[in-house]
Amino acid sequence: MNIPARKLKMSAVKNIVRFPAIKANGGKTILVESVLESKYCLHLEFDSTVETYFPQPKTFAIPGESEQNRYTPDFEVHYTCGQRKYVEVKPFNRASSEHYQLLFSRFELSLEKTLTKFLLVNEAEILRQPLLSNYEKLYQYRKRPTIDMRNLHQFAEIHHISMPLSRLISELGNQISLREIYTWLALGYLRFDIHSEHLSMMTEVKFDVC
Repeated sequence: MNIPARKLKMSAVKNIVRFPAIKANGGKTILVESVLESKYCLHLEFDSTVETYFPQPKTFAIPGESEQNRYTPDFEVHYTCGQRKYVEVKPFNRASSEHYQLLFSRFELSLEKTLTKFLLVNEAEILRQPLLSNYEKLYQYRKRPTIDMRNLHQFAEIHHISMPLSRLISELGNQISLREIYTWLALGYLRFDIHSEHLSMMTEVKFDVC
């Protein structure tokens, strides 16, 4: 387990946020430096290409014109394909400043001879709707899910066409709990257009079980 390069503490000055991670810190709570970073964690958790991630992973000394700058990326992300990225979460206006543009450019240059890339993410990418609202609604069902896979496959064979969520719930009746249905949605066994439609009882859903 990676130990954060900077130990974050709750304070009146910094907006430290606790995030109940699944892919990070062995599935335990992590601390991040802003609400925006906590929202980005949702994207990491739902991204099937992300294996794990670490907040405040390492502090670097970045050479400058007259002195070195110390810089700690917000996250180190490991992907299932073996790729790694250092990620900075920063509001667009702040990231566009001359200071940060120069710092990030020099940091990216320092990574050229490594296998790790640098990624800058702003609020427009993180807060886009309805994707974020869907993540927020479904995330609680990804934490410690309990699924009867036999039931899942059986229901998928019977209900093989898309239909409104309300109809599926009605047809399943007392055979399955509402929580398990939402767990299917959260884990992708029951799919809908998560990027462009707010999840509701009228949402068209369809099983996607291999």
